[in-house]
Amino acid sequence: MTVTLTSEQEHRLRAGAAQRDAQAVREVLVQALDPAVEGLLRTSSHPPKAEALSVLLDRIAAELHDAPVLSDEAVSRAGIYADHS
Repeated sequence: MTVTLTSEQEHRLRAGAAQRDAQAVREVLVQALDPAVEGLLRTSSHPPKAEALSVLLDRIAAELHDAPVLSDEAVSRAGIYADHS
């Protein structure tokens, strides 16, 4: 899955990571992932039942709550594409 960030989202992601603000980073990622998830659900031939989806999303949110803060290098363009040169 490819997630595309707007320049504003990228700026907010970098700022949140630089400040070690996990909540700010999470908010940007959730905002960026939302359209991708909706697209996947629309194209799925067997969409998940609402209850199963809710449980899955709650589990993902709980796991993200304690996610480590990413370094500036980890979220930089150079860091993301370091292995693809």
